[in-house]
Parts: sequence; structure tokens; C-alpha cells
Amino acid sequence: MTTKKPHGHSHGFMHKSRSVMTKDHVRGVSFLLREFKEGDRALVIIDPTQHKALPHRRYHGKVGTVTDVGRRTVTLDVKLGNKTKTLITRLDHIKPFGV
Repeated sequence: MTTKKPHGHSHGFMHKSRSVMTKDHVRGVSFLLREFKEGDRALVIIDPTQHKALPHRRYHGKVGTVTDVGRRTVTLDVKLGNKTKTLITRLDHIKPFGV
């Protein structure tokens, strides 16, 4: 006995990530002028136009503490449940918290 073939949209990873990967706006360069220091708080907002160093979508909207600042990247400590996770991401995907 065979099972019936499903019809319609798949609700797996491809379906969920479609909204994250859409390119519908042009972004300026003002985010590159922001300066982060160690100890600052930053908000993780995923920019779908930049796919390099893209954080997982579970971190979208989370607030983290900056622990290290590189030339193009920022290292954040983000609290997720009872654990503290370390994110290494580009400046495209974060913005200052409370601004």
C-alpha cells in the first residue's frame, strides 16, 4: 500500500527562509559608520540582502553584548534560554540597542 503524494507548498526550511532571503529594498551605507565598543548592547536584525555571516533566524530580534570588534565583524554574546551563545556576524546584521 502506498501513501498519497502531498500537494501544495512545503512548510519546511525552504518555505520558512523565503521571507528572510527576499531582496526588496536598497540599503545605504550608514550602518558602516556606526562604531561599536566592547560592552555595548546590540540588536540582531538580519539583513536579507547580505548573505555573508548571516546569523541563524532564531537570533533575529535578540539583544546581545559586544565582546569583540573586528574590521568587518562583531562578536556578540546572546542569551538564549539558559545558555549564552556567541555570534560572529557582520555589521550589516546588527544595530545599536535603544537608538
